[in-house]
Amino acid sequence: MPEVHALHTWHDIPMSSFTHHLMDQIQLVALAFMLIVYIIKVRWLLSFPAGKERTPARGDHDRAIRYAYLQLAMPWSMESTSQQWPRYVEFVLFHIGAAICIGVTFIMPYAPQVLAHPATILVLQVFVVLAFISGMIRLMRRIFVPHLRVISSPDDYFSMILLNVWLVTAFFSLPQNNEAWLIGFFGTTAFFLFYVPFSKISHYLLWPFIRYYQGKHFGHRGVYPKNPKPIAAQ
Repeated sequence: MPEVHALHTWHDIPMSSFTHHLMDQIQLVALAFMLIVYIIKVRWLLSFPAGKERTPARGDHDRAIRYAYLQLAMPWSMESTSQQWPRYVEFVLFHIGAAICIGVTFIMPYAPQVLAHPATILVLQVFVVLAFISGMIRLMRRIFVPHLRVISSPDDYFSMILLNVWLVTAFFSLPQNNEAWLIGFFGTTAFFLFYVPFSKISHYLLWPFIRYYQGKHFGHRGVYPKNPKPIAAQ
């Protein structure tokens, strides 16, 4: 079990001053680059006029939009997850681990003392390990399941391998006491910030748009959710 560290700033983490400075600059440049690309992408998406409904409303599309956004947290409402609970648990664990890694990239530079307690480190490491196991299962499925292999692109394999490497570096970096692992973690993070906007990982940027239009269109037609509230006849 690691000892409790008296960390107060990013520069209290055991790395050389040069490494600290390099990591600071790389992270800032990479984050700025990703934000610029995302702003361009969002502006491009918003440049397309929304489709107009040409039929009378048969359902409550506002309710359907809310339902579409919340459905991710309701696995029982989707056939793909209600009949395959292990896949949903795997999905949740993988994304929790990714979220922890993202959070840690901000916590270490600006509030490293949050990660000073051994219990905190242990809990986060457990979730990172579970995410890694889930990630490896997803990677193996793409490699060995024929219909998934057919629809998988080189980006799918590269992104999954890189994500699993990132999880490994995060696991060993959490105690914040090894310069090599910290460089590996922040170096991989910086690479992701450059790479993600051009990969399938950026699907989360499209997700809000997809859910909105799904709820709006199918809710208007009265076929979504499964038991929509009908609009009173005029």
